[in-house]
Amino acid sequence: MQENGNKNEDIEKTIIPYITVNDFFRRMSKGYLLLFIVLPLIYIFLIILNYGIIYDVTTENIAYNAETNLLEYSVELDDFLYPAISIMESMSYNVEDMFRTKSGNDVIEQYLIRESETLDNMSDIVSNGIYGYINGEYLDGYQWVPDGDYVPTERPWYKEALKNKGRLAYVEPYTDSMTGYKVMTISKLLSDGESVICIDIRMNEIQEITESLAKQEDDTGQVIVIDDEGVVIAHSDPGEVGKNYLLSLEEPEHTLATKLLMEGISEFSIHYEDESSIVYSRKLGGGWYMLSVTSESKMFSRIFQALGNSVAVGILGTVIILYVLIMITRKRMEIENYIIDLKSASSIYLCMYKVDLDDDHYVEISCKSPLLSSLVGSRRRDARNLMAEIINIRVDERNKKDMLEFSDLKSLKERLGKNDTIALEFMNAEMVWDRARFTVAERNADKSIKSVLFTIEVIDEEKKSRDRLLYLSETDSMTGINNRGSGENKVKNHILNGEGGMFLLLDVDKFKHINDTYGHDIGDKVLIAIAGCLKKTFRSNDVVMRLGGDEFAAFAPSVLSRSGGELMVERFLKRIGEINIEEMKDDKINVSMGVAFYRPDDRFTFDELYKRADRCTYESKTHPGSRVTFYDNMEGI
Repeated sequence: MQENGNKNEDIEKTIIPYITVNDFFRRMSKGYLLLFIVLPLIYIFLIILNYGIIYDVTTENIAYNAETNLLEYSVELDDFLYPAISIMESMSYNVEDMFRTKSGNDVIEQYLIRESETLDNMSDIVSNGIYGYINGEYLDGYQWVPDGDYVPTERPWYKEALKNKGRLAYVEPYTDSMTGYKVMTISKLLSDGESVICIDIRMNEIQEITESLAKQEDDTGQVIVIDDEGVVIAHSDPGEVGKNYLLSLEEPEHTLATKLLMEGISEFSIHYEDESSIVYSRKLGGGWYMLSVTSESKMFSRIFQALGNSVAVGILGTVIILYVLIMITRKRMEIENYIIDLKSASSIYLCMYKVDLDDDHYVEISCKSPLLSSLVGSRRRDARNLMAEIINIRVDERNKKDMLEFSDLKSLKERLGKNDTIALEFMNAEMVWDRARFTVAERNADKSIKSVLFTIEVIDEEKKSRDRLLYLSETDSMTGINNRGSGENKVKNHILNGEGGMFLLLDVDKFKHINDTYGHDIGDKVLIAIAGCLKKTFRSNDVVMRLGGDEFAAFAPSVLSRSGGELMVERFLKRIGEINIEEMKDDKINVSMGVAFYRPDDRFTFDELYKRADRCTYESKTHPGSRVTFYDNMEGI
């Protein structure tokens, strides 16, 4: 029998007594103790002494992070706007070329429609389309027809294009009435001095980039994008988008816009209601500016946090060193106690070896058998040969094949898998039961097994006791045959394995009369006699059981025909007729039987097989004398 488990059943780790701090410090020298007290104090003193340096470094770091984030944002913004700008330049060139070829507005409008469709399929740009005022007529790529009072030349996109005289114009963002999105228009005046072409770009991504950058600032300030007229294009607070800070009367917004746009200062401080902030700015394309506004109070909190972290790191470092020393001491004690306990635990084994599976190396830990101990000698690097010699000396011939498979070190890792132990019981050469066991001792970093303990333990008394208990749990105490539970399980196993057979069910006729007339002792003799008849009639591999009371059953595998069944039943009835119980005088014992067959291609359950035999038994009881009824035609013999 081979056993698997996840725990080592035989060797338990020693529980090491708790090492208190007092115990540890008593073992330390005074010099080390003084060092552990003074070092943290020196570390904290140096931090306070260098506060100014930490302040400057932290301030420079905040400034550097702000400038770096502004630069990254400008790159992201350029990446966002570049496709739209490229499209504008390309469309302007193409429309100019149409001017030269004197193409009509209908041709130009079809071109705008095609470009708008292309724009819709571009994942990098989210647009409201392409349109413009060309050759005195409003043309729209989405074929939108404006209201009668719509005057293109009065629109901001047209006026801004005229101001920029052929350069790209970035028009102040607005909220589109149809979609509800914030939209920015890029427009350009064409060579005729009157025609203008435009593209609308949704501002959602610019706002998302701004809010993402604000999160990188760790909530110490704000990130703002404004144009050269002071209008907020994007803001870490979405509610500020669209406000004109230059025209605002509120502070500190007005001061911020004035210093940046009117005075041209790129880095400055602003003060409002006892709150000071540091502003870093960078000029972007299209006349835009990006600002990082950092609160000085929050900045100082960062500095104090950095100081606190430095102190904490110093204290933590001291604690870690102390902890490492404690753990080293504890580990040494564990190893010492483990060795002691391992030797103590090994006393229950006949022999114990540690086997390294990676290099086929083994070490003998203990061995009570002089014969096995003599195998070790100087050869400690041939564990496979050790296994073979142990089997040759210790194992009975009938169990050697199983032990060779069990002790195969090449397949051991696969057989153990994630388990920690496997075991096999075998009969040794002295006809005594032993148990061989492999237990995982070490695993590699990848959880593969590095080494195992191989042990052999004498378990003869345990085995006999266990077999006796198993016998008692499966056997009917009066008759010595299978009890109902074990018998039915064996029949079910035959059925599950696809084995057909004959199932016989019987009970004793007028058994109550026998008990009442002759007493229960005589009734017990009758049951024992019937059980004897069953054992003599059926083969050793057949299943014979007492169901309880005066009911018995038997299952004969491979008996699949009525002719074969009748022969066994006739032999059984002949033996029943030969029963002679002196106290019963001339009274004969009669039984009623039912027989049903389970064939290999049948798919019904054991319960159904039992019901069929039971129906036949009931039929047999309607006739006097011993009788059997087969389920196939319900006819008795």
